[in-house]
Amino acid sequence: MKTVRVICSIQEGSLGYNNIKQLEAVISSTYKAHFGADYRLVFAWLDLPYRQSYIAGKLSCASTVQLPVEDGMPADKRHPFMSEICAKWQHITGCSKNEIILVSPDMSEYERMHEAFDARVDEKVRKKTKLRMMLRLIVGYFKKGYLTTSTDL
Repeated sequence: MKTVRVICSIQEGSLGYNNIKQLEAVISSTYKAHFGADYRLVFAWLDLPYRQSYIAGKLSCASTVQLPVEDGMPADKRHPFMSEICAKWQHITGCSKNEIILVSPDMSEYERMHEAFDARVDEKVRKKTKLRMMLRLIVGYFKKGYLTTSTDL
């Protein structure tokens, strides 16, 4: 079974526990319906503090979902999947089409992006920084019932 890391950035307090668990279930089942049952999606929810998210220079409450797909996924498979995810997100959250940003890159590109992000952190403290972030996600899980942490831009 292949693990897919899904990162969802949302405005702090914008979604409650029930919506988050419903989104996790719907995104997982939709992913498997489109691409097969051999995937396990693991979600990390990053809370952005209120008034710290902007699009085009204006305050935004848009959510961003990073949901990679297999390398070389053709557009005629990728786009219907992305449209369905966005429609289901809007249905569950009540947001508009302008308040959900879905990014579905090739998995290898997604991994390269995360490696580049890691490389920005000094090698001497990289492991400690990653461990601290994992611990914050786990603490969030025990507090809220899902992997989450707050990020301060």
